[in-house]
Formats: sequence, C-alpha cells, structure tokens
Amino acid sequence: MLTSFIRPDAPPVNTKSDEELHHIIDNREKYLPESVLAAMAELKKRGTEFSDEGIRVVEEDMQTRIEIANTTSAFAGLYNDNIKNSLVEDPEAYSFYSKRIIKVFTFFFGILFGSIMMAMNIAKTKNQGGVFITLLFGIGLTVVEGVIGYNVSGGSALTFVIAFLNVYLIEALFWNRYIGKTALYRARKYWVPLIIGLVLYCILIAAIISGGGFAH
Repeated sequence: MLTSFIRPDAPPVNTKSDEELHHIIDNREKYLPESVLAAMAELKKRGTEFSDEGIRVVEEDMQTRIEIANTTSAFAGLYNDNIKNSLVEDPEAYSFYSKRIIKVFTFFFGILFGSIMMAMNIAKTKNQGGVFITLLFGIGLTVVEGVIGYNVSGGSALTFVIAFLNVYLIEALFWNRYIGKTALYRARKYWVPLIIGLVLYCILIAAIISGGGFAH
C-alpha cells in the first residue's frame, strides 16, 4: 500500500518558485495534502511568515481532505464509490485508472482485462512483484472461469455472479493492497482500453455468430 501519493520522479518542492508554492496553498483543495504542507514548509524556510491562524486553517483543511478520502474506504459496489473524494489535480500525484473504471471494465470485459489495467497502475509505483502477482491472478482466474463456464450450466445468472465476484476481488485483493483504500490520485484517461475492450468484444460476438453459422 502506498504511504506517499507523490510520484517518485516528481520534482522536489525546492525547485518551485514562490509563486508556484503560493498557488498550491491557495488552491489546496486540488492538491495532495503532503504537497500543500511541503509548499508551506518550503516557503517558511525561504523566510515567508504565516500567522498561527493561517497555519491552523491550512492544516485543518488538509485533515478534512484526508477524512473525506476515508469515506471511500469501504467496498461500495460497481459504481457508487464516491470517486470524486479520491481525485486531485496535483501534477505531482500518481495518475491511475480510477477504481471505478477498473471495476466497470472488470465487470464488462472480464478479470483479465481488469487485472491488466490494475497492473498498469501498480507498475507506476515501481512494485514489480505486485504487477506479476496481479497479472498471474488475472490469467489464472480467467482459465478457471473458462473451465467452469464450459462444464457448469448456469446461463446469464452464473455470468453475473462471476462478474460481481471479479469486481470485489480486483478491489479487495489488489487496489486495497497495492494502492490503498484512501489513495488520492489523478484520474487517467480510459479511452484506449475502452476502444480495445469494445474491439475485442465485437470480435468475440463475430466469432460466436460465425461459429453458429458453421454449426448449421
């Protein structure tokens, strides 16, 4: 689980100008709490004086920001997960496919697709072991589900049960473990995986239709 939400390759705070640091503090609702507090500490080091009241207000705002993020910690289903509480615009924050997007893609396109997106998130944290485990899990569970689907008759009901189980697993086993329940991050655009998923889905449908045609 991440202990800092600032990218490892983010430029150090002491490389920023006074104007940039003041901008972070003045627009602190868009930034990571650690970025805001670091900006204030750097300005103090450079000789800027803050009133006790000003410091208290900033610190309370940042504590409130963390508490708001905590409301996303419980598993909240496929879509209702208060994603806005976790998003920031801080350029120094990690850019991840959001938890909601990964759950939706996992539900509609399968655990392998979701695990690949999850692994891409984890790769940004430089946790190569986590990437390997996530991908291995996605591949393994896809094989297991294929065997179950081939040998067990359950129709659409079984498909939906498996899809919801996959959503739960991708969050509980991987997001919560490697990213963190209360992570703050920038939302990564998802158009590329969406297009890939739709193309694969169309290919699958075409294959099913074609196979049905050959059967006749």
